[in-house]
Amino acid sequence: MELQREDLLQFGRLILAVGTNSPTVVHNIPKAMEQFSRSYSAQVKDRVFWLLGMVTSNKAENIDTFINGLASQVMASFDASLHLDDQLNSELNRELENSRIVRLMTKLNFITERPDYSLDRQWSETGERFPIKLFRDYLFHQVDAQGNPVLDLGHVLGCLNKLDAGVEEKIVLTSRDDQICIIVTFKEMKRAIESAWQDLLKASRRAL
Repeated sequence: MELQREDLLQFGRLILAVGTNSPTVVHNIPKAMEQFSRSYSAQVKDRVFWLLGMVTSNKAENIDTFINGLASQVMASFDASLHLDDQLNSELNRELENSRIVRLMTKLNFITERPDYSLDRQWSETGERFPIKLFRDYLFHQVDAQGNPVLDLGHVLGCLNKLDAGVEEKIVLTSRDDQICIIVTFKEMKRAIESAWQDLLKASRRAL
């Protein structure tokens, strides 16, 4: 029993040293407990007092008694930790989604209307890269029936997410003079954009 009491006493001193961020506080326990009390709840303070033998109790002096005395505090801390984990996961998922969207918009801007490829048939108005230009207009250059610009961020984000997922949903792409209409899926557009992006990467590596 004496050894067990000594272990509890040393445990109390350890908690006190960590709680006050000072390993020398054990030399002045009353002052240390005053500092400790300013940062921690009365329940935690009472448990540390108990460990240090400053509070008498008719309960058995063992670690189970200490833990039972802090049960509600432990559950509250555990619940707060779970909520923090959920918040961090939510923030991480949001950042991952943002990075995918930024990556897609960057690729689109690298690909569309490149002056260095103005004479390349693949990148012309009748070439296989032309639907990418129409898709860029579908995303960012929509107008209403009166010809006014439509600034619908939800439309842009929704389309980019569908593009990233490569869904089979069909959309109609129309040229600016309304003379050309193309029906494609987001999956086909994703494949076309990735193909054009890989071509640009190859060309940029050859230049190095």
